Amino acid sequence: MEMDILFTMTAADLNPDALAKLEAKLMADLDMVRKVRALLTEHQLDTTVMPTVPQSTPVTAAPLVPRPPARPREEVLKECLAATEGRPFAPQDFMIRIKDATRQWPDNKEVKTFLGRMIRQGCAVVHEVRKGRPGSLYRSLLPPPAPPVPADDAGDSAASPTE
Repeated sequence: MEMDILFTMTAADLNPDALAKLEAKLMADLDMVRKVRALLTEHQLDTTVMPTVPQSTPVTAAPLVPRPPARPREEVLKECLAATEGRPFAPQDFMIRIKDATRQWPDNKEVKTFLGRMIRQGCAVVHEVRKGRPGSLYRSLLPPPAPPVPADDAGDSAASPTE
């Protein structure tokens, strides 16, 4: 009677012969896993190189466009500060402005540190000191950002000067 070594082996069954059978079975399983992994890897490479598409459908590959490098965080924060256009703002409002620009919420500590640094550099001032959770109001001393160029003017400025 053949005994399934993996599931029914007890301490009484431990002997050199049983351990040799168990080792042989495990080695065979390991070999099978390696073969399946090799086949899977080969299959994945085949599908990435030549996707299975019906012959009647033309295959058009989208061109790979490199992502522009991320702008420095300090530059984005200064741009958000300048966008307040000198109007008083609360830190929470500034955080919302940063979130809209970067699509992620800034950390409270980052905002406080940035505003403190801008005050020391003379780029912002405390407009009104308020106690409590909302905190003080701040005001930017940076010039407001330039208005966006209309689409009609953008096409004219893109023309080459040799025309």
